[in-house]
Amino acid sequence: MKIDSHFHVFLAHALDQSKSRYTVGYDAPIEQWQALVAKEGLDGGVLVQPSFLGFDNAFLLGTLQQSPLTLRGVAVLEANTSRTQILELQDQGIVGVRLNLYGEQSPSKVIRDHWRLIELLNECDMHLELHHDDGLLNHLLLEVPTDTVIVVDHFGRPKTDAEFIHEDIGIQKHANKLWVKLSAQYRTPQLDHAKVLNYWRHNIGDKKLLWGSDWPHTRFESSQTYSQQLTDLKNLVDDEAMLHQILTANPKNLYGF
Repeated sequence: MKIDSHFHVFLAHALDQSKSRYTVGYDAPIEQWQALVAKEGLDGGVLVQPSFLGFDNAFLLGTLQQSPLTLRGVAVLEANTSRTQILELQDQGIVGVRLNLYGEQSPSKVIRDHWRLIELLNECDMHLELHHDDGLLNHLLLEVPTDTVIVVDHFGRPKTDAEFIHEDIGIQKHANKLWVKLSAQYRTPQLDHAKVLNYWRHNIGDKKLLWGSDWPHTRFESSQTYSQQLTDLKNLVDDEAMLHQILTANPKNLYGF
């Protein structure tokens, strides 16, 4: 089973546009994603709650119920979410929780405010997913409690190719439980993604790498396609064994497919 480890679904009429950093005027239904992955030979995926839906995970959960064998979900939860609520979500296919730190004025404080939630995720064998501005990963990881399984979006979003080489104390703190999504190269066009990939291969290993389409490519819809995301991956990784690792073995291990 080949897995797309990062995509979104939503309906435009259900969005609170006042909470969005940009206007979303179209629907992104699961049926459209399923048609795209079928053409590319993929079989399953991980739905990630987009920031503009806030804490309302209802549409995500309803989508998971349609295909429980081939879909998993990453929710966005309030800091005071209880253990019972987390376990109920886990029963519905939620495997992790995303902290949307992108655009936050005090992202470190947001992490600290969620320490109790993170502790509950650890107890429930679920992961923490981080979405943040460019250049902040190492600093933010220093704020996350040890022994947390962490998934990092979009190559870790360094500002430069060598950022992690020069400063990675936070990364090394979590290296044994850190996973990285090789997704959305178009969101960090200043990078040589091959160099960033080499850093991750040497520091967390090939068994901790994932790929996601980032469909429907919000704010980049006119310039990006689903097939282009796979092409971008294959331009970085031309070894079939490693592609199998990234698309099949690794997501199976992390998400329980």
